Amino acid sequence: MLRQLRVRLTLLYLFASIFLSLAVGGGTYTLVNYYFRTINDQALWVKMGLQFADLHIPLPVDLYEAVKKEGLVITNSTAEPANDDEYYESSDDHSEEDEEGLKENELADIFVNPLSQTGNLITDISGQYSTGVVDSAAVLAAQKNGYDFRTIKTSSGVPVRLFTYIVPAGEKVQVFQIGRYLSEQQKVLRNLLNTMILLGGVVTLFFGLASWLLAGRTIKPSQLAWDKQHTFIANASHELRAPLTLIHAGVELSLRKAENPEQRELLSDVLSDTNYMNKLIEDLLLLSRLDSGVLKLDLLPVNMADFMPELLRQVERLSQTRSVLLNHEINPIKINADPVRLKQVLLIILDNAVRNTPSGGTVGIKVASSANKGLVEIDDNGPGIPAEMLEKVFDRFFKVDDQPSMDYRGSGLGLSIAKSLVDAQNGGIMIVSDAGKGTKVTLTFDLA
Repeated sequence: MLRQLRVRLTLLYLFASIFLSLAVGGGTYTLVNYYFRTINDQALWVKMGLQFADLHIPLPVDLYEAVKKEGLVITNSTAEPANDDEYYESSDDHSEEDEEGLKENELADIFVNPLSQTGNLITDISGQYSTGVVDSAAVLAAQKNGYDFRTIKTSSGVPVRLFTYIVPAGEKVQVFQIGRYLSEQQKVLRNLLNTMILLGGVVTLFFGLASWLLAGRTIKPSQLAWDKQHTFIANASHELRAPLTLIHAGVELSLRKAENPEQRELLSDVLSDTNYMNKLIEDLLLLSRLDSGVLKLDLLPVNMADFMPELLRQVERLSQTRSVLLNHEINPIKINADPVRLKQVLLIILDNAVRNTPSGGTVGIKVASSANKGLVEIDDNGPGIPAEMLEKVFDRFFKVDDQPSMDYRGSGLGLSIAKSLVDAQNGGIMIVSDAGKGTKVTLTFDLA
């Protein structure tokens, strides 16, 4: 059990480290991608403004501000804005430093498309134009909104950041479409992503090992206490079994010789308590061995058609004394199970079903296969289990009805033992109950 806890703690620490790595790596990748997007758009704004300036087209306010921010175009301070402050005239008063700045910012990976309103290239204008990809959809969007930003891919799959801007009416060029190829930036992003994946794998591996060691140190005190508890239970059980055996034999002998009815009743009570103590010790020993993983199981193909009749004969003795009818449907299937432990599990469940079924009731047993699994279904028409208690029925020492009957006193360990034994045989157990109508227990095992 504590080994499972260590695994869970390790997974918890590991998932926390993976989440942290993803958060840091994803944040870094997002920031770098955002940085590239920002500098691309800024460069395209400036390039667009320079195209307007080169053709002596009045600069719109947004282009003017973008160019001025870079210090590349110096406007005449006395120039009046044209068209109701929408446009500024560009000035020819560029200093030599400005001209050098202009040349330095003419980036080779930015292309310029001078277009008509219909999106056709205009080639008979003066200037240096390295025409590239033309996107008609961007032209249509720019005509509606004034300009358009988008990222497209060429026919060869190369990503391009595209900026389309509508030129004021009356100019020969009606639309400028400027783009930057993003191949190098995508390459940088891919390298960054691969590096982060590699580093993330190394960090995850390191944290996995560290988490395993940390989890081991965390549960070490609990593990020591757990081991001592199992050792105590094993030793105490062995020490108690010998005197209980002697008490049981002595009481049985006394009961045979006793003639006084009152003495016989007292001795019968002692014998019943001795049997209960023996059963409780056996159950505790079995649970201790299951918890410590030392219980040896011999998984074999079990033919249920041959296995069930003997088991049913044993249960029928109890059912007859309680006037409970057993209905069974046994299909000839083979399952992988330990015959001894399988019998123990079925006896626990059938015993519970018979004891909780009122006189004249029915307990049904069905053995079949479904979805490559062997099924054993046991249902009764007893009082059932309240919904709020269903999730606790496998807890140790939990009893739905804590009042012992005249002929039976349970310890609350039966279903806990049954579940542990089923799990140890790679099976499953499920309980469905409707209060006042009955309970159905379904066991699943691998088919042989």
